[in-house]
Amino acid sequence: MSLAEEVGGLAELITAKYPEAVVHRFQEPPLPAAGEFAVTLKQETRRSETRSQTRVERQYMMVCYANDAKTAILTMEALSRSLMNEGVDAGGVLSGPVRAESFTIDAPEKLDSGLQKCNGTIHVHARESVTFKNHEKIGKVEMRLATINLKGGMK
Repeated sequence: MSLAEEVGGLAELITAKYPEAVVHRFQEPPLPAAGEFAVTLKQETRRSETRSQTRVERQYMMVCYANDAKTAILTMEALSRSLMNEGVDAGGVLSGPVRAESFTIDAPEKLDSGLQKCNGTIHVHARESVTFKNHEKIGKVEMRLATINLKGGMK
């Protein structure tokens, strides 16, 4: 699954859980408001697992903005439970080859505007097939057989 599809899918899961919420993709809003969310890429790592597979590990930061710290952290906790336990395959997001490994919640922090911002980091991984060079197929094969007569040699 592509990075854009995963970010879009995570945004859809937030919208399904909180229909009134505005979800920003790939960057945080310059002037956030209470009830808004943001989904951004935090880190991507690719590792060679076998000759035919690559393991892709991604961390996405999910940000919740609220009027108070309690609301921010409880909203993020509910989202964490939803993603890890209930709806990880809703709409095809984080299903199939993509799997959620963990969800980490940071302590809320107060912004200059007075809002509280709570970050959550979801760690997912997938395996991708390695592309191999196509080789020309064998076009014509000839086979010659020789039978051996044990009593007198070859025929």
